[in-house]
Amino acid sequence: VNVSITFEQVRSKIEDMTTLSRKQTDEILEKINELEAISKENVSRKTKWEKVKPIIAFTLDKGADVAIAVLSLVIQMRLGV
Repeated sequence: VNVSITFEQVRSKIEDMTTLSRKQTDEILEKINELEAISKENVSRKTKWEKVKPIIAFTLDKGADVAIAVLSLVIQMRLGV
C-alpha cells in the first residue's frame, strides 16, 4: 500500500483547516514551502535534518492536525529519523 502524500495535498489540507487564522495558515504554508525546498536540495541527510528540526518544532506548536500533516511529509523525506 502506497500512502504517499504530496506537498500540494498538505497545502490544500492546511488551507481547509477552519481553526486556523489567515496569518497562521500563511505561516504554515511558508514552512511547507521551506520543507519542499529542503527536500529538493542536494545535501546530506544530516544537513537536511538540521534544517527540518526548526520546522517540526514550529508545527508541533500549531496543533495536532497541522503537526500530523507536516510530519507526514517529513517522514517521506527519509531523513533517517
